[in-house]
Amino acid sequence: MSEICAAGIDLGTMFLQSARDNNGQITYNTVRDCYREISYDQEFEDTLKAQCAHYLRDDKAIYVLGDDAYLQAGMAEFGAEIGHKSIEILKRPMKDGVLNPDSPKMAMMILRELMRACIEKGVGPARPGEILYFSIPANPVDSDINNAFHRNMAEQYLKSIGFDARPLGEALAIVYAENPKMYAPDQTVPFSGISISLGAGQANFCLAERGLPIDEFSIARAGDWIDTNAARMTGQPKTKVTRIKERVLNFDKIDRTDEVILALECYYDELINYIFTIFARRFSGSKGSIEYPIEIILSGGTAMPPGLDKRVNKIIDRMKLPFEVKQVRLAKDMLRSVATGCYLRAKQAAKKLQASSKLMDEVTSKDAK
Repeated sequence: MSEICAAGIDLGTMFLQSARDNNGQITYNTVRDCYREISYDQEFEDTLKAQCAHYLRDDKAIYVLGDDAYLQAGMAEFGAEIGHKSIEILKRPMKDGVLNPDSPKMAMMILRELMRACIEKGVGPARPGEILYFSIPANPVDSDINNAFHRNMAEQYLKSIGFDARPLGEALAIVYAENPKMYAPDQTVPFSGISISLGAGQANFCLAERGLPIDEFSIARAGDWIDTNAARMTGQPKTKVTRIKERVLNFDKIDRTDEVILALECYYDELINYIFTIFARRFSGSKGSIEYPIEIILSGGTAMPPGLDKRVNKIIDRMKLPFEVKQVRLAKDMLRSVATGCYLRAKQAAKKLQASSKLMDEVTSKDAK
């Protein structure tokens, strides 16, 4: 195996992100993890074909996928309200960080197609022996959601399209990508600290020491929880609230005249307090201790509004936590850090496999002589 081929994919509720070796470079792809279901119409399908839109179909319906679905939903929401009740325009194959249990068969079909498209775009199908790590959420501490079926479904499908697929904790992947540090008096300890992945379905948490996970858990509140509550409080469509969060919200410059911005600010604060209250409670009474200051890394689409790191700092300064925080910092690439961590872990595994194979070849060659 002369060429090292490695890949990583972040199976997010809002976005799928992939990273793969491609002629000496890393190719990144992003696919919005959503779809629209529309009653089958031949003319509409012809239009989608002419526009090279991404879709699937069966005898009854057309399923517009990814960014194409998101753009259509934005246009359609103007006519989506009847009697002040929003029609569900945009659907997701994932919910709360795992495969959507409301329609598992449909969700599986859609998610498989989106995974394939995300991984293969610009690179092509799996190469022989290509190792791929895929992200999995930790089981939440505040819900009975279990990720076993989601993990097995993803692993089996990725193997069926040719990859040596292996799972990796979502927040642990951020540790590999961002290298948080512990600041001891005589040394800086690498890959030691806390990573928090603020996605759409869940908030994932990892406490690591030298790259080894000490504790991993998630909570069943994240970006969707913020959007749903902000939409309910303001009476605005959820898709509109999501766009404002992604494009307008800035914690350094809060617009006090915008009710959606104020609602988003409120529920962000609730989420941050909730996360760290659970953490403090989880480690209360622990006989061990984190003796030296550590870094906290924030990543994920929900962590993207400017100034969130400063806001988190202010909130945790008022809390009694079982460790000292050196700094809260944002990931270098908020959307890609999980995919990058998965890729780096796959690259490490591929190099180890190549070295082992080379050593075996040398031993076999010597024995033959």
